[in-house]
Amino acid sequence: MKNISVLAIIAVIAIVAIGDTTAYFSDTETSIDNAIQAGTVDINIDGDNPWIGSYQMSNMAPGEFSEINFVINNIGKNPIRIWKIIKNVNYEENGITGPEQEWYDVQNGGIAKNDLDTAILYEMFVDGNLVVEHEAGITLDKIKNYHINLVKLDKPFGPNNGDGILYPGHSITVNQKYYFKEGTENWAQTDKISFDIEILAQQVDKLEPLHQLSFIQNKKTSDDWSAISDDRIGVLKYDSMALTFNHDFFGVGLEPTTEYCLAYAKDPWGANKPLIATGFSDINGTLILSGSKDLGNFPYSDDENYPYGAKIWLLSCSGYSGSNIGWPPGDDWLFDSWPGLINYKKGEYSGSGDSSSTTKTAYLNILGGDINDQYGYQHDYSSAANNNVYFTYDDPLPINGKLTGAFYATGLKPYATYQVKLSGIPTCLDPINGDDLANEYIGYKGRWSCIDCACSGAGCNRSDSDYLAYSDYKGDGSQCIISYLVFDYFTADNNGEIVINDIDISSDTSYHVLFCGGGTCNSNNNTFLNYPDINYSGVAFCPSEKVNGQPEPGRGGCNGLSLDSGTYNLMMALTEESFHQGNWATVLEGSINFTIQ
Repeated sequence: MKNISVLAIIAVIAIVAIGDTTAYFSDTETSIDNAIQAGTVDINIDGDNPWIGSYQMSNMAPGEFSEINFVINNIGKNPIRIWKIIKNVNYEENGITGPEQEWYDVQNGGIAKNDLDTAILYEMFVDGNLVVEHEAGITLDKIKNYHINLVKLDKPFGPNNGDGILYPGHSITVNQKYYFKEGTENWAQTDKISFDIEILAQQVDKLEPLHQLSFIQNKKTSDDWSAISDDRIGVLKYDSMALTFNHDFFGVGLEPTTEYCLAYAKDPWGANKPLIATGFSDINGTLILSGSKDLGNFPYSDDENYPYGAKIWLLSCSGYSGSNIGWPPGDDWLFDSWPGLINYKKGEYSGSGDSSSTTKTAYLNILGGDINDQYGYQHDYSSAANNNVYFTYDDPLPINGKLTGAFYATGLKPYATYQVKLSGIPTCLDPINGDDLANEYIGYKGRWSCIDCACSGAGCNRSDSDYLAYSDYKGDGSQCIISYLVFDYFTADNNGEIVINDIDISSDTSYHVLFCGGGTCNSNNNTFLNYPDINYSGVAFCPSEKVNGQPEPGRGGCNGLSLDSGTYNLMMALTEESFHQGNWATVLEGSINFTIQ
């Protein structure tokens, strides 16, 4: 019989209210499919299917916490693996109190601040085992949009004990706490966030979710080498399948200004331990490591933990020499903890995040038409165009859906901010591959431009009425009018790189242009421009957290964009943002296609 892979997702919508606002948690169940001849994958939570639990977090003050606890039962016929993800985080100002406005004026130049996920500490235990402790200070913004494996993957390996599988008739208990961070100042008064908690259950042989994270813990002073609840922890985010091992590590509680090595701790003890990344902690003992490395599949076939997974450790580089790890460990070392081991396969991902979608990759591997007219100075984008800039996303999307996904990039211009664009391909431009309807979809959400007119710059802009009157598709055919939509943006680091978990892209807003006004949508000033690149001291850039967009007039305003149902065959592009200091150059592009149901 053909093996059929099925999937069950149960999602709970959570709302956190700060101040005097009451909020509730409700739930929805999506994509449960039991009518499969090969068996069923089905779960219930606290005995409910669908999940009907109700949770409330209201009137929270700094130092307080609320809990969400539940039991997941495998009531199907097949063994399954289970992940949890916090996603779809949305912010709401919910009114501004006097003390809140005073904080904005005095502390933030009058600019509103509404990123409550940076003030909510997260804690989780599974079956009484520590996953992440609130003492470590890991906030929601550090873990959102990444899947956490809920079943332990660690020695001893065996049924219901270390093989990462939840067998029929068995269950796991998940305990979560959400702490409102002590010391949070008045900017957070009355603010709200809402988010989904989604439980993904799928057959064992199905591709794992693409974006995952694991926790690496301090175990040094524990007699049984179990994780210790303290302020020392590492969060490793990675792609389970990609052409290279894409990783982002965030560590806290480490020794200040110390060089650390992130390594694959292959067993047995005398085996080589491949190095993944190195870097120095800052004066506060915080370490950030980001990048990509071609190391082959994890685990290696000669690893004693094969085929279950690989151990990842963090150690001071003084204890790492010639692909070997010294012993005894330092007090600041971090060891594999939850889920214990990880799996990575080298290749192009073709799995799915739910039963009806597939994860795709759009490579921006074509140099843009403005490559010779860049902002500030000429940068060599040839390395970036060698498949080193790509966007991963799920397809198809639900009705009124948003194109969401993650970017990975190397070879970009250091410190530069990039507009993320979609552009149409009218048949007047490409008679073979053109898609006039998709071009129209994007134009009515964004902007229009004539590409065969005697014009330049803003003189090529066209209105909706121009499109109807003159376009080849809807008008008299006198002009070839192309659409484009700026729907998001990101800023490269000092190495010209971006990290997947930091660059979550979503088509929430149709932007006209970007500003450096403090990070709040629709601020139209460049107050925070600076000159960070010592090699180009006269070129102004904007810190990533200070970039904001100005919505395109008449296209829905901040967070007001939704895309129409249909099939989209488009180009995706990156345009350098000059913040009105120079040229806007489209430097990279590539094709993308998706469907909104």
